[in-house]
Amino acid sequence: MKEKGIIFCLFLLTYTLVFAAEANYTITGTVIDASSKEPVEAASISLLNAKDSSYVAGGLSNAKGLFSLAAGKKAAYLLHITYLGYKSFYQNVNISSPNVNVGTISLAPDEIVLQEAVVIGKKPEIIVKKDTVEYDAGSYKTTENAVIEDLLKRLPGVEVDKDGNVTVNGKEVKKFLVDGKEFFTDDPKVASKNLPAEMVDKLQVVNRKSEMTRLTGFDDGDEETVINLTVRQGMKQGTMGNALAGIGADVERDNDTRYQAGTFINHMNNSDRYTLMAGVNNNNNMGAGDLGANQFGGMRMRRGAGGILQSENVMLNFNKDLSSKLKINGDLRFSGMDRNSLSNISETTLSEKQSQLDKTRTQTDYLSDNFSFNMRLDWNPNEKNTFIFRPYVRYNKSQSHEIESLDRFEYYTLDTLRSTLTDSRTKGDGISMGGTLEYAYNFAKQGRVLSTELSGSYGDSYSQEISNSTIREYKTGIFDYGYPQNLLGQGDDNNKNYSIRMDYVEPLGKGYLMRFSYRISQSNSESKNTTYDIINYQAVDTAIINGNQSRSTIRNATTQRFNIGFSSYRKNYNYTLGFNIDPNHSVNKTYQPTEEEINSSILIGPVNGKLPNIMGDSLISEIDQRVVNFSPDIRFRYNFGERTFFELRYEGETNQPTARQLRGDIDVSNPNNWVQGNPGLKPGYSNQMNMQFNKFVSESQLFYRFDLDGSFSSNDITAVTTMLDNGIRMTSYENINGNWNVRLRAGFNTPLKNKRFTVGNFAFTSYQNGKSYINQDENTLKNFSFNDRLNFTYRSDLFDIGINGLFSYSNITYSLNTSRNQNTLNWGAGAYTTWRLPSNFTFESDINWTARSGYDYGYNIPEVMWNAALSKRLFNKKAGTGTLKLQIYDILQDRNNISGSTTTNGFRTTESLSIPSFFMCSFIYKFSIFPKGSSATEQDVRGEERRWGGGGGFRGGGRPPM
Repeated sequence: MKEKGIIFCLFLLTYTLVFAAEANYTITGTVIDASSKEPVEAASISLLNAKDSSYVAGGLSNAKGLFSLAAGKKAAYLLHITYLGYKSFYQNVNISSPNVNVGTISLAPDEIVLQEAVVIGKKPEIIVKKDTVEYDAGSYKTTENAVIEDLLKRLPGVEVDKDGNVTVNGKEVKKFLVDGKEFFTDDPKVASKNLPAEMVDKLQVVNRKSEMTRLTGFDDGDEETVINLTVRQGMKQGTMGNALAGIGADVERDNDTRYQAGTFINHMNNSDRYTLMAGVNNNNNMGAGDLGANQFGGMRMRRGAGGILQSENVMLNFNKDLSSKLKINGDLRFSGMDRNSLSNISETTLSEKQSQLDKTRTQTDYLSDNFSFNMRLDWNPNEKNTFIFRPYVRYNKSQSHEIESLDRFEYYTLDTLRSTLTDSRTKGDGISMGGTLEYAYNFAKQGRVLSTELSGSYGDSYSQEISNSTIREYKTGIFDYGYPQNLLGQGDDNNKNYSIRMDYVEPLGKGYLMRFSYRISQSNSESKNTTYDIINYQAVDTAIINGNQSRSTIRNATTQRFNIGFSSYRKNYNYTLGFNIDPNHSVNKTYQPTEEEINSSILIGPVNGKLPNIMGDSLISEIDQRVVNFSPDIRFRYNFGERTFFELRYEGETNQPTARQLRGDIDVSNPNNWVQGNPGLKPGYSNQMNMQFNKFVSESQLFYRFDLDGSFSSNDITAVTTMLDNGIRMTSYENINGNWNVRLRAGFNTPLKNKRFTVGNFAFTSYQNGKSYINQDENTLKNFSFNDRLNFTYRSDLFDIGINGLFSYSNITYSLNTSRNQNTLNWGAGAYTTWRLPSNFTFESDINWTARSGYDYGYNIPEVMWNAALSKRLFNKKAGTGTLKLQIYDILQDRNNISGSTTTNGFRTTESLSIPSFFMCSFIYKFSIFPKGSSATEQDVRGEERRWGGGGGFRGGGRPPM
């Protein structure tokens, strides 16, 4: 029996070796287009048995047209290659050696199919490649003067809100790249609102790994969603650009004049690129973000939302390969804006014994000027060393004038509690600068890497606010008394931060990596805030420091992270297991002025310019905190194929309190809503988990995905509301446990049988459990919401049409006051169309109808937004093309600009001023200069239709939001 067992084992081993040897036979090759000689991606490759044509193996060609199939054994086979719009290809292949390369295979267009309907042979609209979702820009036709934002609005799964923020499958896009290189690093709107849509070949949405991951090869879990725009091949050499000028008027509201003017010039020489953009307009297209809106501190920098704005900007981006080892990328930007806004807000605040209703009307004029400089220097002196240096400088200057009237009522009886009228003027400026230096050293042993990251920043800002308020207080709805409040507040904020991180990665063999990481961050902030009471006696102003309202803080915080991680990389899956230790140490000091300082700072006379802003020499609190958090770090990914994967990740992160949240005084600069900081706040800690499944079926071009994520927090920094007897609301902050949420996103997109029709659906559902405190009573918000958007498109050579439906439902409940539970519903439908007419005319139109219910009285108002444009190409010559375009915005004059939002203490509904209905006539001139021998075609130069779709044209400057 023993001998038989040995013989059986030897037989089994021999059979296994023979089978394994036979299984190593492969067939490889490259698929290209017969006319353009460019690679054909996603061609279907099948290996058939030569005897009976039975299926043996199959796959797809990659981005370079390459394919590889496992044959299994020596035999005669039939190679079959297919791709929509091309003739099927067959070739007999005899495999007698382990690796057989059939060379380059040219696919010829199927002229019969193309003559019948060109669009049948179109490229796939969407392709999934590992972490990248790639949209073929030519499949989503745009019109003359279209920009990237116009293209984005037609892509399934992509949302562009009214402020121009872009999200893809629920994730906000932080950066745009052009051919893989950064384009205006700090502001994605520069790319989306200015770059011409027709220069783009493919639009790739990438969950890009952190710089440290790309340097070391070890995934640290940090990533950001970016969009990479690949430029059409024919436009990568030469100069192209446009100039635009337009004039129009409002249909209503005194027939105010609307104008726009701008230019775009782009010069490329392969990898070198220089882009200049400039524009001015008053039709609500800023063309860039407002650097000062959120990046500079100080006092309350009020600014209006929505409204009507005028803007101007000049922007330069450059990208230069100085050598094969040294590359530089950077941008300079100046932008200015003047925004006039008017809003009406209805807001409820709920409690068990008392609920309040606020009716607020705010008119704001906000002006700002911004400057920024960013640069990136990549230096690879040799294969072992890599340096990346990224400095930046930003400056902002702004001012605002705001008039706000507020009436606060007891919710059930509608008795008036208080009313205020506040006239405030705010001005400020700020500068910040800093940079990051990253270095990686690759040892002789493959995979062994030592990397270091050094970063630092400095910021300084100043703000001043003068507010004059008339306050009226009531008892049970009857006027009691009124009084004025005139305050001048000043803030000086200074911040210094630095961080050092070191990573060491050690390969353990057979696809295993071990990483040891340490990071230390030090932040030092100083916030000086002085409040003056302005008293006018006998026409003379006297400014006296309000000691109770003048508080200054100093915060020194040190955050560390120790991490050890283990990764395994396999053919079909990989995983990372790690553990984090996060020690945090902070010291918070609060000062106020002494009586001597107050008396010595009394100013008599006109209050103009900057007043003394003092730290205060009386230390009223000092809190020393030490907190240590622990968390696992888990990531797992399984690849079912190149275009199908499942991913799971979990991570934790510390959230530091802000200087405003740590102040120990009561800020009464807003007469209705006081704010009291809490110097004893601990850092919050958030735990986040995400699961994702993506699949792309190349044969049917079906793409679908599921994305489930959730988070829960410990020591979450949460607002605590107290309703005072005089109707004032006091907001303070505490660390609270029990806040969590979960979200599920799902969607699909697929062309129908003949590829002219495409249908897609993207749904989003979420559940939020948020705790807060009102009058020392715990209030729990539970919010269930469901949103669904269905899209249907039809494309042809003559016209395109798209139809969409929208449904949004929210169920909101509060534990303290169930009578204010709400069920809100939004629903609607829309359509857009583009017609390519004879004599070089193009007509485009979009219309959207929305309705709502469940909101406060007066806000359940439906609206219909209808925009249209007609363009005519006047000439098309070698020197350039000229187009005349007439646009009409909000034809039915029905826009109401209403939105609703949920807070942990209640519900807020906002109606904002919107740009009125207007028309505009514009002239667009496009030009392009390509060197002799360039691969640019006549269609590339003139923006004419491509075989696979496309079109559109350049545009520059501003545009109406169509």
